[in-house]
Amino acid sequence: MRAQLEDLGARIVHFAGTADKFLEEAADADAILNADFLITAPIIGALRRCRVISRFGIGVDNIDVAAATARGIPVANVPDFCAEEVANRAFTLLLACACQLVQLDHNVRAGAWRGGAVPETVQIEGQILGLVGFGRIARAVARRGQAFGMKVIAHDPYLTPSAIEQEGASPATFEEVLSKSDFLSLHAPLTPQTRHLISAETLRLVKPSAVLINTARGGLIDEQALVQALREQRLARAGLEVLEREPPLKDNPLLSMDRVVFTPHSAAHTRKALERVREAAVDAVVRVLRGERPLHIVNPSVLPG
Repeated sequence: MRAQLEDLGARIVHFAGTADKFLEEAADADAILNADFLITAPIIGALRRCRVISRFGIGVDNIDVAAATARGIPVANVPDFCAEEVANRAFTLLLACACQLVQLDHNVRAGAWRGGAVPETVQIEGQILGLVGFGRIARAVARRGQAFGMKVIAHDPYLTPSAIEQEGASPATFEEVLSKSDFLSLHAPLTPQTRHLISAETLRLVKPSAVLINTARGGLIDEQALVQALREQRLARAGLEVLEREPPLKDNPLLSMDRVVFTPHSAAHTRKALERVREAAVDAVVRVLRGERPLHIVNPSVLPG
């Protein structure tokens, strides 16, 4: 990664800190490689010579793409990053919730091998797996569900029904996915339109026996509404790889709920995936600095051709 940039004569500056400190370091940068830093409109407006912002990942909700577009700055991402890894995590959470793995593990460690109440588990074969969003990750989750004998339904407003059917899933409306799913898995990007897609209102459509899985973005779920639904037993369980606030506050009520299984937004942390995303994000920068077009641009209107 470093060699590609150094071959262009680029000087690499590493940064971690506040927005003001960032501008001290990056105001005259020709390119920005970004992971989780929040790049706001004021920051973009203060960049004097930036030619590209490249994201180490898929989602660009931490970059003000509209502000970058207004400045003519292309925003690149890696849309095929960690699809299989995140799909594995989503299905792992599904299995953990269905099979009550965490509770069974706790029972064994506490000396209750078969004593006391054994938690009820859920048969997976024949159950309905509902997917909200049907991009690369969701399609990989669909394949796993189909291998387990599940019926897969999916909603994606950007795809035709035939495109969903080609992957062996049944197209459905958002409301149908909510109301019919035994396991509901979220795979939508976080945008102003999808924030709190899972709310108090939409949770009323979900089966009380359903399991909610989120490996996309924490902001898709209104966590207060989720807590209430779990407390009132209007939702059976949840498996969460992502949260609205990461890391969560210690008093987040979800943390005290034994019907929630967590993983710490870490699905992509395999050596192969991390190497791939670094190479692809840097490749976008190298192409722009060479006067070429990146392979993947979120706002393609800023570049001709």
